[in-house]
Amino acid sequence: MNTVSALIIDDEEHNRNVLHTLLEKYCPLINIVGEAFDVDDAYEKINKLKPQLIFLDIKMPNKSGFDLLRLFDNINFEVVFVSAFNEYAITAFDFNALGYILKPIDYVKLIGVVDRAISKIATNSSNNIGHFIKTLEGKNNFVNKITLHHKEKVVFVNISDIVSIESNDGICELKLMDNSAYFSSKDLKLFEGMLNSAGNFIRVNKSVIINLNYIKSYNKGDVCILEMSNGLFHEVSRRKKTEVLNKIKIV
Repeated sequence: MNTVSALIIDDEEHNRNVLHTLLEKYCPLINIVGEAFDVDDAYEKINKLKPQLIFLDIKMPNKSGFDLLRLFDNINFEVVFVSAFNEYAITAFDFNALGYILKPIDYVKLIGVVDRAISKIATNSSNNIGHFIKTLEGKNNFVNKITLHHKEKVVFVNISDIVSIESNDGICELKLMDNSAYFSSKDLKLFEGMLNSAGNFIRVNKSVIINLNYIKSYNKGDVCILEMSNGLFHEVSRRKKTEVLNKIKIV
């Protein structure tokens, strides 16, 4: 198999050296063609060296790794994100099927991520990076949209427009405030992790997540039923009842 040209981007020399050493030791198919210490340096070297793969730190002075990717109209290289993500960010990367490595770097994880990146490059598979970048909020790099495949298209759905997500036989149906609906094969738990940071979503039973902002009413009986603004009703499980009612009172 041919080698894959790669560029390491990190503002700290020590981190670049550690990753360089691990790649040379455990990933023989990676040919490191250069290193960059900030976004401007990286942008110049990507255009000059044309790497097939970049290892990208996210938090760098002045401009982030996401800012770098926004500079490209067409991202024709694979990206492995290397950073100390929080739990929410990890879920976002998993949701979009993107490669990431946590610091400090575990070489076993590194090998697995690199192998997947090489396979995608070898098969010329399209990546989701461009779509993912478009879903980010510019100031804080939190995901404010999600991408869904719908009738031969990729659509961008505002998280704030989601009324509910219901799982049925492994397929999730997303109901939006305008009464439109989209379907996804992604697991409900993955949606739950993605939406946790938004603060206004909660899982009310084993198969339904709702947006608290769209609750129209609820009954006070032993069985708690939520009426949503789109006219749908969802029963709250007994296990989740206290948590849901507490959240409703906060909202």
